[in-house]
This record gives sequence, structure tokens and C-alpha cells, in this order.
Amino acid sequence: MQIKTSDLPGIGKRYSFSISGREHIVVILHQAGNREIYHFADENADEPDFSVNLTDDEARQLGVLLMGVDYQPVADDRMELLLKKFRIEWIKVSPDSCLANKTIIESRIRSVTGTTVIGIQRGDEIIGSPDVEEMILPGDILMAIGKREQIKKLTSLCE
Repeated sequence: MQIKTSDLPGIGKRYSFSISGREHIVVILHQAGNREIYHFADENADEPDFSVNLTDDEARQLGVLLMGVDYQPVADDRMELLLKKFRIEWIKVSPDSCLANKTIIESRIRSVTGTTVIGIQRGDEIIGSPDVEEMILPGDILMAIGKREQIKKLTSLCE
């Protein structure tokens, strides 16, 4: 898929790409953070079939879903290869954990355990690809990827 980008002075940035043959998608990211998504059944059409307007927060939540943070379908052969080498685990942070109330960078999870935090579930909210400055709170559920021994190290830190 080839994505074409262009600056929209005073507005933001425009991304466009074709899908499923002749269908076309245009995404406009406004400087204020909101997004507009336009669908064209034919890439040469002048008017979109429909459009969706999203706030910054809505767009980020949709992005998390599209990235597969909560669910990641993987072809069987790729899944088998992945599971042989790496594990993705959801680990709850206890109130007594040495990680509680520290940012990801302060906790040094990657350097201490070798795992990478790829998401945090905080109540009903899912934070996909969290920033290193994200605070780890008691009760958070960390989604982490690593080898079996690395995951065990992280699990012990979360207890």
C-alpha cells in the first residue's frame, strides 16, 4: 500500500491511499488534533461515500484497536513461530510492587527484565504503546512481550 502525504497549510496534514482495488481512503489530521476520514468507492470520485470525524482521543482509541493491542489475529504459521520464541502476557501490578507509582522509564523494565511493555490496561481504558513517561499504577495490567524467562522476571517485579 502506498500512502501519499501532503501538507495542508493552516490545517494539518493529508494522507491518502487506495484499498481493495479502486476504493480510496483520505485521512486529514488537523493541527487541533481532530481527524477526518473519507471513503471513496472509486478513487476518481469527487464526493466521498461517507466520512467520519473523530476527536484526538477517539482517533487514538481507534488506533489502539487497529494496532491489535487488545486482539492480534496472526496466521497459524506466524503464530507458531512467534510462540516458540516470544510470549505476550498480561500481568497485574500489585499495590506492593516495586513498579507501582513509577514511570516506565524510572522502573527500568526493559533493562532489568528484557521485556517490553506494549500496552497498559487501566480499568476500562487501554493505553497502547505507552510513552516511557507513563506512570504505572497499582492495579494496572501490563501487556508485555518477551521470552519466557524475561516474562517471569517481570511477573516477580509486579507482585
